[in-house]
Amino acid sequence: MRPDPASLPLLRRLHERVFGCDEVRAVVAAAFADLAAALEARPRALHTMSVIPVERVLDGSIPPVEDPVRLCRLFLLRRGARMATPERHRNSVQRLVSWRGCGRIHQAAPGDGPASVRPREIRSPTEPSAGGSANDQELYACWDIVPAGVWHYPEASVERDWATVTFHSAGEDQIVDELREAR
Repeated sequence: MRPDPASLPLLRRLHERVFGCDEVRAVVAAAFADLAAALEARPRALHTMSVIPVERVLDGSIPPVEDPVRLCRLFLLRRGARMATPERHRNSVQRLVSWRGCGRIHQAAPGDGPASVRPREIRSPTEPSAGGSANDQELYACWDIVPAGVWHYPEASVERDWATVTFHSAGEDQIVDELREAR
């Protein structure tokens, strides 16, 4: 789902942390280097994922929101690949930013089933500005929001592997990830 105006203050601050804070950028870059090595070591794998403790990314200056950030996951999807099956996070809002590369998030409307997904293109910032600030148009282009319980799946472009940073409102020990059963 394209970010709405109410979501922009939080997305703006998360964007500043991910792209504008040297310490956070170094942590994320190192984690993606590890994920790239793991993906290279498993040629048949479509993706790999890791968790970064949210405290290493956030600094306490995140605006208060109804669905706060409690989990940070990094996801690396092989170029040209898509997830084999749709998923949903039954109890968690997912806010996703493209770190490197681009792709599409295929997402159903709230209340619809996994067969009704529609794609939305997401790209990485071309040149993150000083301090990681972004205008609204860049936030709309780089970020996506998946409401709790909504079916979705990513698809990477054919140009390169797609690296994304996701922020969830449920913690690692609370999030309920559900995959659509194969038919």
